[in-house]
Amino acid sequence: MNAAVDAAVCLLLVGAAVFGVTAVSDPVETGDSTRTDAAAETLATSTATVEYSLRPGTGPVRGTPAAFPRENGSEFRRTTHGTLAGLLARAAVATAGFGNDSLTGARDDFPRAVRGAVTGAFEASSLRVDAVWRPYPGSTVGGRVGVGAKPPSAATVHAATLSVPSGVEPVPSSAADDFGTLASAVAERTVEALVPPEAASLALRGDYPVSALMWHRYGRLGHELGVPVERDLRAENTTALNRRLADALAPAVEADLRDRFESPEAAAEAVEVHRVRVVVRTWESDGRAA
Repeated sequence: MNAAVDAAVCLLLVGAAVFGVTAVSDPVETGDSTRTDAAAETLATSTATVEYSLRPGTGPVRGTPAAFPRENGSEFRRTTHGTLAGLLARAAVATAGFGNDSLTGARDDFPRAVRGAVTGAFEASSLRVDAVWRPYPGSTVGGRVGVGAKPPSAATVHAATLSVPSGVEPVPSSAADDFGTLASAVAERTVEALVPPEAASLALRGDYPVSALMWHRYGRLGHELGVPVERDLRAENTTALNRRLADALAPAVEADLRDRFESPEAAAEAVEVHRVRVVVRTWESDGRAA
């Protein structure tokens, strides 16, 4: 595989590139803690290099001949580098799927490596970090990575939230004119986050196992959305295929948005397909700041 293809494939296989970590206010979270803010700053600024292994794809597929004659070896091993918050965000998007399951399971070792890096950056045990990517509240599509034990129910918890770009553009304000237009914009960006078309096209032309993994990933999406994918994959026409997948997803998104929100404007304000929320929680242990 040449260097350009390998670089694009590595980006795809750990999720979109992540930049611009910012702090956001969250009306659900309360409390104030210097330690919480310090932990959030560490996530936003500290970097780590993680090593992990890709795995053969799992789960039923629709119309793809993806095969995995070898299931391990040097071609399955990967290394990536980034801020801790960026790595958490990548892991949340990279392992996203429908319901509570990863789309293919091929990248499930990546969150393990990221958890290890985050755990190694903090000495205290009374800390929990959750990275969540969900295109809109209640979406069946999404991903989550958690690090650390959850706080005790009786503890006083302090929280801080970081916003990390997911790799897709925000929904434009013009999409809030009606539910149908908004749903189409959300569906398009959701599919793009799961399979960025340009990187996917490079992966399809790449060597084993990335080409087989991409065939399988599209096959899983096609299975979930009832869309035949083989013709476009053989033509390496990922733009057209992503469009058909988004068109298949849009009706379910529209039904969700209509059910949950009183107006397209209210729904548009809640859409977060363009970002991953990284929430840091700390609490006191045995009467002392841990």
